[in-house]
Amino acid sequence: MARRRIHRRPRVCMVSLGCAKNLADSEAMLGQVMAAEPTALVCAEPQDADVVVINTCGFLGAARDEADETLDAVERLQAEGHVVRIVAVGCYPQLWREQVLKRHPGLYAVMGVDAMYQKAFWEGLLKQVPPPGVERPVDLDAMRAFEAPRLLSGSGSYAYLKIADGCSQRCTYCTIPRIKGPLISRSPDTILREAEQLVQAGATELILVSQNTSAYGMDLTPEHRPQLAALLRDLDQLPGVRILRVLYLYPTLVTQELLEVIGGSRHIAHYVDIPLQHTDPVVLRAMGRPWAAGSAARVVNRVRRIIPDAGIRSTFIVGFPGETEEQFQRLLADLRVLRLDHASAFAYSREALAVSSRFPDQVHGSTKGRRLREFMEVQQKISSSINEVRYLGRDVEVIVDGVTQSGIYGRTLLDAPDVDNTVVVQTGHKTQPVSGDICRARIAAVGPYDLDGILL
Repeated sequence: MARRRIHRRPRVCMVSLGCAKNLADSEAMLGQVMAAEPTALVCAEPQDADVVVINTCGFLGAARDEADETLDAVERLQAEGHVVRIVAVGCYPQLWREQVLKRHPGLYAVMGVDAMYQKAFWEGLLKQVPPPGVERPVDLDAMRAFEAPRLLSGSGSYAYLKIADGCSQRCTYCTIPRIKGPLISRSPDTILREAEQLVQAGATELILVSQNTSAYGMDLTPEHRPQLAALLRDLDQLPGVRILRVLYLYPTLVTQELLEVIGGSRHIAHYVDIPLQHTDPVVLRAMGRPWAAGSAARVVNRVRRIIPDAGIRSTFIVGFPGETEEQFQRLLADLRVLRLDHASAFAYSREALAVSSRFPDQVHGSTKGRRLREFMEVQQKISSSINEVRYLGRDVEVIVDGVTQSGIYGRTLLDAPDVDNTVVVQTGHKTQPVSGDICRARIAAVGPYDLDGILL
């Protein structure tokens, strides 16, 4: 009697490197794969999969190194017989395709930042068919109206909602416009439909992201006026939505209208993320950023006037070409005056494709490292002080992101995932909340990054 042949279910693993915007793209690509092959298995680890897709970052040299190291590791698994096909997509192959192909000649397919839109490729990925030879071009209308099922990869407490891609600013240190191109906003109807699907999938919090979220819609109208405030009004009315959060607001686009929408909404967290990058006018002008003296204080004061309880986050660059010790010390002094809830800094990275790579007076690496340490020491004291005043001994709402052996962990409404405060809550003998729940806890201890609480 002939034995019946058993067909094993195909297995796929998506490795998403870099930013939250990449993660949203990865979930859309994986969603297309699974929609075409519903019986496939999604694997958390590459060694368990037949096909591994690596969505890369290429913003900095360190990110490209990480992509190469990840590809190397998966190729070793392939040599051992664990992986059949490897696909590389995203920012790294967009501008450095030849470098990727030279170092990783055995890849099944290599695509750039338009990979998400290649529907035919993703639908056929798990079938035994040769991949298309080249990426199919995608026009602007198709990109703005593009919809794909999302397969969420997190705990379910939050999901990123990408509202635009690319950037039309020309910061001298940044390669994003070279990699991604100019701003391309998604249509409002497309965003609202995806938001509705994410809510139906169980996401408690939707986090709006793009390269420059506050510029949303400037490419959709003849007047080139931002449309973020209107979009937020519509999202705030979405049935079932519980929390909305907005990241990456360009300083000059943090308008009174936008802040009034955030402050007067039902569901938008009073959280304002403004990457200021520096406070010294000379450095800011060299960066190609808004450089008027006192501009950082004005925008921060505007936020606090309109949304008094706002949590404010920013990012800065230290060691930019030509930054003097006096200018750096001025940044630290301004930081102490601004008293931001959260601020992080990065040592300037010299990228060959960025205009600033050709600037004179490049700052020595050891000096950049020392300035980064000094910046973070100042901000840690500020954050600790703010956390003590805002939270210590108080009862707060906590968005549950996960479970520990002795309780849960999550965030307050004024904290974004991965970058701000983490709240660790002891549950004792009480019924333990699950990911996505919103519970109340009394904060018993605080630090610059962590809060400890007891479940109420």
